Amino acid sequence: MAGRGPGRRATDLNEVKRLAMAQVAAGGVHSLSLNAIARDLHLTGPALYRYVRNRDELVTLLLVDTYGEFAEVLERAAAQRGSPEVRLRAVGRAYRSWALAHPERYDLLFGTPLPDYRAPEDATRAPARRALAVLVRLWAELAGVGEETARARALALRGWSRAHGLVDLELHGHLDDLGLDPSALFERELRSLITEVARRQVSDTR
Repeated sequence: MAGRGPGRRATDLNEVKRLAMAQVAAGGVHSLSLNAIARDLHLTGPALYRYVRNRDELVTLLLVDTYGEFAEVLERAAAQRGSPEVRLRAVGRAYRSWALAHPERYDLLFGTPLPDYRAPEDATRAPARRALAVLVRLWAELAGVGEETARARALALRGWSRAHGLVDLELHGHLDDLGLDPSALFERELRSLITEVARRQVSDTR
């Protein structure tokens, strides 16, 4: 990997992250090994530290990238035409589809954290809030309130927690023995949430 200018270094860092995510996909975040990445890149361990200082920095980089990917999925779903109800359903379906398609990324964001790792807020807070902002905006629109209100944030967190709970149960096999169709169950939960908020908005305006 000679001739490492800024562009080459960025390319090599992307390769480090690609290999790291492959490890996460195969065995979870606990399986991350800088030595294995260095070996795959034909580098010595110390040479790899030109790209990442340690495992924690690499985990943080993966978190930031994955939060961004997750937020982009929700933003694309929210950008389609239609009423708030239609777009909230689209966002909910996009959330579930992304989680089922990328369980390793889902667990990186929402799974059991590494016992000795603490995500640095200055690096991860803004990317993490991007996805929540999509939900706050749509729930605020559906409820007829401002995005900055406590009610909008509470509705977004409530909707997210209920949808998240079902996705998490499905992803980790906890619905398998209940004789339920996870997709139909998720759709009913979305309809229930949206109908409940829409009806409350109507009653509030009377």
